[in-house]
Amino acid sequence: MYIYATPSQGKQWHQAECPVNSKTCDTNLPANCAGQHEAKAPQKGLATASILLLILSLFTGFAAQAQTSQETSVVYKSISPATNHYKTIGATDAAAKGGNKEGVVFPTKDFRRGVYLKLRNVYLDVPIESFKIKPYPANSSAQTRAELDFLLELQQKRTAKDIARTDTMANMYHDPFIINLTDPDYRRNVKSLFYVGRNLGPWFTPEKLPITSYVLQNVIQDATYYLYTLKVKYNRARPYQLEPALKNLEAPGHASYPSDHSSFSHVHAYLLSYIFPEYKTQFMGNAYDMAFSREIRGVNYPSDSEAGKEFAQQFIEQLMKSKKFQADLEAMKTELARVKSQNT
Repeated sequence: MYIYATPSQGKQWHQAECPVNSKTCDTNLPANCAGQHEAKAPQKGLATASILLLILSLFTGFAAQAQTSQETSVVYKSISPATNHYKTIGATDAAAKGGNKEGVVFPTKDFRRGVYLKLRNVYLDVPIESFKIKPYPANSSAQTRAELDFLLELQQKRTAKDIARTDTMANMYHDPFIINLTDPDYRRNVKSLFYVGRNLGPWFTPEKLPITSYVLQNVIQDATYYLYTLKVKYNRARPYQLEPALKNLEAPGHASYPSDHSSFSHVHAYLLSYIFPEYKTQFMGNAYDMAFSREIRGVNYPSDSEAGKEFAQQFIEQLMKSKKFQADLEAMKTELARVKSQNT
C-alpha cells in the first residue's frame, strides 16, 4: 500500500486498480492485478555482487562516452555548450576567496519541504553519510563565479521555445505525499515518473504498468528522503541570491545543492538503463536535459546538476543491495517485458 495512504484512500486506490469483484489481486504488490500474476512470484535474480558489478559497468560505460554537453542533450542542443561544461567549470578553483558573500545560505524561513525529512523509507535504511557528496564550491570562489557567468550567458541565449520546454520539465517531479486519487495533481504526479523513459514508446505509462509505477514511487520516496536531507545539510543559496542580474524563472522553496530534478531524473535514467541498456543514451540525454533545464531557468548551478547525478549513482548502488528492492525489481522487469512484447 502507498506509504501514506489512509485505510479509506488505500481501499479507493485498490478498487481503482483492480476489478471490484476480483479475487486475484495481490495485496502484497497492490498494483499487481488479475492478468499480471506472472510478476507475483519473480524468478531469483542475480546475486547482489553480480548486480553491483553490472551497475558499475553501466556507470563506467557512461563515463567512457565523454560526450560534450551538446552531444548529450536531446532537446537543448542549440543552447548546450560544444564542450562538457560540467567538466570545464568543475576544473576551476572552488576555494573561498573571502568577502561578504561567503555567509549567504538559503533562508531557513523559505524552506518549504521540511515534510520530506519525515518520510518513511521503503527499500533503504542507511546513514546519510553513505552518500559521499563533496561540499559545493565556496560562494566567493572562482568556480562559483564561473558558474554564475555561465548562467548569465544562458539567460541571454534562452529563447521562448527553450523557456516553454523548461516550463514543462519544471512540472516533471514526484511528490511522495500526493497519494489521493481525487487530488487534481495526482495524475501529473504519477505520470512524471515515466518522463525519462518516454523513449520506450507510448506503452510506457502508469496505466499500463501499475507494478512499475508502484516500484518507481517507492524508489523516489526513498531518494527524496536522502536528497532533501543532503539539501538541509549543505543549505546552498540559489544562484539568484548571489547574482542580482539573474532573472530566475521561478523561486524553489528549498536549497540548491544537490539539484532534485537532476537527482531524480538520473535515478530514473540509471535504473531504466540497467533494465534496457540499449536505450541508455536516450535515458541519459533525457536526464541531462532535465538537469540542464534548471540551469536555463537560473535556479541551479552546474555543480548542483553534477552533484545530483553523483547522488543518483550512489543511490542506485545502495538500492541494488536491498533484497526487498531486488524482489520488486524482478516483478517490475517481468511486467515491462510482458507489456513491451504486447505493444511492439
